[in-house]
Amino acid sequence: MIRLVFIALLFSHFTSMAQTGLLLPAVIIGRDTLPAYQLQDIVVVSKRIFKNAEEQSRFNALKKNVMIVYPFAKEAGSIFNEINYTMEGLDKRKDRKKFMKEKEAQLNVLFEGELKNLTITQGEILCKLVARETGLSVYDLIREFKNPFSAFYWNKMSQFLGYSLRYQYDAQEEKEIEFIVRSLEGDY
Repeated sequence: MIRLVFIALLFSHFTSMAQTGLLLPAVIIGRDTLPAYQLQDIVVVSKRIFKNAEEQSRFNALKKNVMIVYPFAKEAGSIFNEINYTMEGLDKRKDRKKFMKEKEAQLNVLFEGELKNLTITQGEILCKLVARETGLSVYDLIREFKNPFSAFYWNKMSQFLGYSLRYQYDAQEEKEIEFIVRSLEGDY
């Protein structure tokens, strides 16, 4: 029954494609000619089994924290791309500095209140996710867009809280965070 429904859906998809004039490669099997269609790869993940309740609780807390800070990290990635694109078009140092001051003021209005309410753990996860989204550590971002002294100061403050802004994201090292993020993105 399921096979019949799948074939009917596939046939209706191909007939609609044929009406639009899309050409597809075909496979000839015996006397039949069938359209060949490349499907996207899928990832099959089994249900996660935890060793004990403490491990499950720790994972659930991590998932909750990632879900809180992930939207900020995605926004940071898009803002980073926007700033880089705009900065390429600005020739004078004075214009770039003025643009960065304006952008910083806008970002303070948008995010300052929400970011101040994050916990230390959420701040650490946010730094990791920003590094994942931008490809640069938070230290490098502050150094590039603000100044080296600010980067040094904020890195020392983060070290006081138990983590470093110089962290370069490694998906192999942060398997649980990567799993959670990819499940949020729809990959898992």
